[in-house]
Amino acid sequence: MVAQGCDAEAAARGGDIPHDHLFKVTGLSSNNLQKLAQDAAPVVSDFEAAIAATQYGRFNVLLLACSLPAFWSAVSVTSSVSYIFTRAKCDMDLSLLDMGTVTAITYAGMIMSAMIWGFLSDTLGRRYIMVWGFLGAGVLEVAAALSQSFAMLLVTRFFCGFLFNGPFAVLLSYIAELHRTEHRARALLLTSMFYTLANTTLPLLAWAFLTHPEWDVELFGGQIVIHAWNLFLLATALMPLLSGAAFVFLPESPKFLMSRGRNDEAMAVFRGIYSMNTGRPGEEYPIEKLHSERAGELAGGLAALRGGGAQLAPLFRAPHACWLLLLCGIHVGCMFGSNTLRLWYPQLAAMIGNHVDESLCSAIAPDATPPLPADWEGEGEPCQPIDTDMVTYLQSVIVGSGSILTYGIGGMLVNKCGKKLVTAVCCWVAAALIMTMPVLGAGAFSVVALVTAALAFTSLSGAALSSIPVDLFPTDLRVMALAIYLMTGRMGTILGTVAFPALMDFGCYPPFIAISGVLIVCGAACLLLPNTTLKRME
Repeated sequence: MVAQGCDAEAAARGGDIPHDHLFKVTGLSSNNLQKLAQDAAPVVSDFEAAIAATQYGRFNVLLLACSLPAFWSAVSVTSSVSYIFTRAKCDMDLSLLDMGTVTAITYAGMIMSAMIWGFLSDTLGRRYIMVWGFLGAGVLEVAAALSQSFAMLLVTRFFCGFLFNGPFAVLLSYIAELHRTEHRARALLLTSMFYTLANTTLPLLAWAFLTHPEWDVELFGGQIVIHAWNLFLLATALMPLLSGAAFVFLPESPKFLMSRGRNDEAMAVFRGIYSMNTGRPGEEYPIEKLHSERAGELAGGLAALRGGGAQLAPLFRAPHACWLLLLCGIHVGCMFGSNTLRLWYPQLAAMIGNHVDESLCSAIAPDATPPLPADWEGEGEPCQPIDTDMVTYLQSVIVGSGSILTYGIGGMLVNKCGKKLVTAVCCWVAAALIMTMPVLGAGAFSVVALVTAALAFTSLSGAALSSIPVDLFPTDLRVMALAIYLMTGRMGTILGTVAFPALMDFGCYPPFIAISGVLIVCGAACLLLPNTTLKRME
């Protein structure tokens, strides 16, 4: 009897306890006890829920503030040299081909480093690449600012582009990964307004330095001469250095940490952001447990690099490959239209400045050439620095500031109308404006107005387009995809700056018709993209 009782008790322990017994002991049914057990277990949350729980506040404002000098640097690293040629062409005996080569060499450096930086950032982390990449680019910009020869300027500008391309591509992904779905596209559009700020202030900075040729400083007995344009480049070099220093104080992307299996570190980042945004202790952060995106923490260093090739292979297979190809093709066309017009505008403004009462087409091919100085006795034409006044720079300021209104409108429409529709419409409107420039461009005022409006819409189209690959590709492929995306866009810039003067040989209309046609095709291609508006980040 004892053995039989023990066996019955053991069976009762090993099986389900009867409902009536549970009710007598606890006062609760088995269903209620099961519900309590589920409530006691921590709820597993994915990244979107975790980043949304941090709310929006001081951290997000700080992030955008730290990004401002980086976006300013993105303009100065490609455009600052175009301002110095009015003086540097005589100091370095530069030809037109030399000037074009210096302008293009920065983009060449960016193109050559795109794959390398994308691979490193998707395997080693966002913050590490941003800190050291921006600091390294700043140091090289300082070296470029001290250039005393064409060869030194050419080499340093190449490596400036080589180093700057990586951290800036990472920055776009980093900003997206630290904003929740509702704010992501708007945050990227807001940062695009920093381009407008840079395009507005860079001409003013150039005017402050380049209109003072007497600011020449001789060092080491005249072996090194620092001209006003050297000082201008030194001033622009401070921005990437400031960017690298600012990102030292920001955390690693929690989305990247989760993709690496480092959920404890990601949780610490989320709690820090929550505390800064709300002013409450991090312990009150409502998320208790994060979803495991990896079975375990992945290896770092060389082991991560060895595994990176297999990890990135899906980017070049369906379905990612076709979307990447389409996005890159559209970006080539957008940059062909936008940057060609932006980089050639100073030359167009100078031509129109000498032909105030004539149309743009008449000013593009002037008949007269400037006379030689009366006291010139040498062979050939003397090198004469181009004297610029404040009006020339103010025209560039107006053109650069034209995007402010369109960015504000775009920020309100992007979530309502969709990113691809905003991109397409802006491309078509810009194409219409550019196509009318040879007809309506009768004088400096009308050309400034048309160029300002066209660049405003092309800038908004580029900003809206840039937010699509951020949402379209998963975390472990995002920066590589963005790096390739930016690389192809810069190829469009190089193609446009070379094609524009070549098309001018066939007349006034061909270059503007070509740009308009490319933008029309890009707008139509945007309609083939998937809808990523308010899409959850993978």
